Amino acid sequence: MQLSRLRLRGFRNLEPLDLVLEPGITVFWGDNGQGKTNLLEAVYLLATLKSFRGAKNREMVQHDQPSGLVEGRLLSQGLPRDLSVQIGKNGRRVRLDGKSPRSLTGYFETIKAVGFVPGDLRLVDGPPDGRRAFLDRAAFTADAGHLASVKRYGAALKQKNGLLRAMQRGRRVAAGELAVWNAQVVSTGADLVGRRLAFLADFVPIFRELHEAITGSAKGHAELRYRSCVGSEARGMSPAELEAELAGRIAAAEPDERRRGFSTVGPHRDDWELRVGGEALRSFGSQGQVRSSALALRVAEVVLARERSGSTPLFLLDDVGSELDPHRNARLMDLLGELQAQVLVTTTERANLKLDPGGYRAFHVEQGRLG
Repeated sequence: MQLSRLRLRGFRNLEPLDLVLEPGITVFWGDNGQGKTNLLEAVYLLATLKSFRGAKNREMVQHDQPSGLVEGRLLSQGLPRDLSVQIGKNGRRVRLDGKSPRSLTGYFETIKAVGFVPGDLRLVDGPPDGRRAFLDRAAFTADAGHLASVKRYGAALKQKNGLLRAMQRGRRVAAGELAVWNAQVVSTGADLVGRRLAFLADFVPIFRELHEAITGSAKGHAELRYRSCVGSEARGMSPAELEAELAGRIAAAEPDERRRGFSTVGPHRDDWELRVGGEALRSFGSQGQVRSSALALRVAEVVLARERSGSTPLFLLDDVGSELDPHRNARLMDLLGELQAQVLVTTTERANLKLDPGGYRAFHVEQGRLG
């Protein structure tokens, strides 16, 4: 897919913008704080309806404007599609070809984007909630239906936790009420674990190959090990077996959950770990290895989504030139050329990117203006 036009109004510090984009690599360069990352955030918002910074809608709107607008024209399989997201204090308004989409799943199947930001380095050694978020986001990029599974589980978990908190405070509840929500957590949780495992079965081989292509390392194969709430044997379980195992573990944890006032067992507590040559990367990896691994995760997300849908997502790289040494940077840029993805990159200096001078289009960004 190709984003051929981008139109912005009232977004962050950016001046009103009508930008024509070409296939291939586009570079936005300039000093820090000028608005380069804001451009990528706008495209990411258009594709995912979220900020990769975790910002609320109102925080992305210029302080003197009632709302912000991001519009784009996408060429997908040769067909033009018009998308828009308007954000403000009252929420957001999404349009696809001028109409409210029948479902967000249909909208998300139209446009896909993968973003790499410096914070992604914490995927290797940061807290587990970031790794769970990556796993579900990457699975969603490959299959928009994954989002519904995440939401169903989240809704059941919220209801159960609310009940546990009430019970902890001494409120009397109807007999069997907790069992009802445990059953919901079991069914939706087992479905989510099964979807994650199915995604990883396709994702990990791609990640391993890309990791070796970017690093050129002889330290051994890269592995991604998923630590599931149903144990190490989860990969070989049927859906019924996943449900039965999760139900048993939740039942065993019930006295502790009642005492603590929240759910302690389920996919919301799962984690995963990167290992290279059999060793945990978070323990021994150099900065270069950690950066390369984080990038390989994001590139693998792009590749798997392309294999699943036949259309390559937009790839957004924020300040990537400062995150890699020249050798790994050159390998990455060669790889992106092979992917034939539309890539939007930010950097402080174009020299940071090991690109053929004639192989990309560049815009200088200063005080929210493109030059």
